Amino acid sequence: MHHHTATRLLAGLTLALAAVLPAHATSSPGEGQVAINYNRCDNNYDGWGLHVWKNPGIPLPGVEWSNPMKPKGKTDFGVFWHADLSEFGSTGTVNYIVHKGESKEQGGRDMKFEGKTTKEIWVNSGDRRTYTSLEDAKKAREEKPCQ
Repeated sequence: MHHHTATRLLAGLTLALAAVLPAHATSSPGEGQVAINYNRCDNNYDGWGLHVWKNPGIPLPGVEWSNPMKPKGKTDFGVFWHADLSEFGSTGTVNYIVHKGESKEQGGRDMKFEGKTTKEIWVNSGDRRTYTSLEDAKKAREEKPCQ
């Protein structure tokens, strides 16, 4: 088989697979990482960031209230952040608040999840709950649509 034929075949296969697989709203956190996904009704993520800390209240390196962690990227669900689980200490408790200045999501409470058992979570704007699957987050959004 010539190199060009193999390349074309591979390109064709990749396209075929892309057509079959739905666009995923997972941010694919790497080994030893946790992910927080965030969906806003207005699709405007300017200024929204993540305050993350380990117990007892120590922000992750480079994170402060006035300088939250910026989203790492975007999926069809919204934006996402990745953090190294090792940064949260031996307990693996990931403490977080999604915020823009003093505007806080999830009722303004300090939120947390167990990073050792839950690798990825989803947060909808205006919803206090934390979802551990994309399906649950999307279902909740359908039940309580954007205003």
